[in-house]
Amino acid sequence: RGWSERRLRGILNTMGYISGYTWYMSLPITSVSANTAIYMCACAAVFLISIPVLREKITVIKVLALLICCTGIVLVSLFSSPKAEDIDPIPHNTTFTDNFFDLKPKPDPGPDTNVGSPLGYMLVLVSMFLYASYEVFYGYLLQTDQDKHPAMTSLKLVGYLGLTTPVLFAICLPIWHFAGWETLELPGHDKIGLFFIAILLDALFNIFLLLAIALSNPTLASVGQSLALPGSMVADFFIHHFLLPWPAMIGAGCVFLGFCGFVYEELKHSETASTMPEDRQALLSNSSESSAPPPYEELPTTSDNPNVA
Repeated sequence: RGWSERRLRGILNTMGYISGYTWYMSLPITSVSANTAIYMCACAAVFLISIPVLREKITVIKVLALLICCTGIVLVSLFSSPKAEDIDPIPHNTTFTDNFFDLKPKPDPGPDTNVGSPLGYMLVLVSMFLYASYEVFYGYLLQTDQDKHPAMTSLKLVGYLGLTTPVLFAICLPIWHFAGWETLELPGHDKIGLFFIAILLDALFNIFLLLAIALSNPTLASVGQSLALPGSMVADFFIHHFLLPWPAMIGAGCVFLGFCGFVYEELKHSETASTMPEDRQALLSNSSESSAPPPYEELPTTSDNPNVA
């Protein structure tokens, strides 16, 4: 059993690496809006994979909530590109500290005219499927572990990712560099700060994602990730003073509505699972007491009754 659990952790690490690498490869050869829409719809793939693996229950509200959420993701992805005249430009010859503390957006390069290639969309679909499988099989790992400390389990898995990264880095990077597939380029001094911030945020994201899966389920955690879209719209409004067009706002509302519907269905099923056995037990006990015959009085036997001849 222990060997199978370690093997499953190794498979999860491999899924995470391949998912991230194929997604990065898909970015230059796909449309940004289409790439975002496909990847953010991973909640639907998580739900479908959870049905055979985790015995996820199929209900009408869950299916409708996922459809509404995915529709909102597509709307936000298609209508979230700002126009160049709607944002304030900043000079390009600035340092990291200037860019970090001056939160104005950069000039928009124009509409997303990159249609993409079939290879790019195949890569992002593979990445999305592996990412969804990563979340579902982590939930399966928690079931097999029977671990009562989900926070420690999340930190343990992220720690395994961190330990295996230098090994793969030392083996694969020189081969890819000298073969010309991926050239090694160190970040400039103005990008070092952003580089370490990205590392910190990625580590925190993985920890809290696995913790959310441990405390709820993979599908709910995946649907919750889609709330980043309306959250980014709120940040754009208060920080950049930019308001997205109304189709994107409707999409953000659909994402929030789908999440609320899924949470309602999960809470309803959890309350039903916790209260129904007690109600049935009380009902059965009351019915058994009301229909039970009066206590049986044992009659004396022949040897104990002196009046019997």
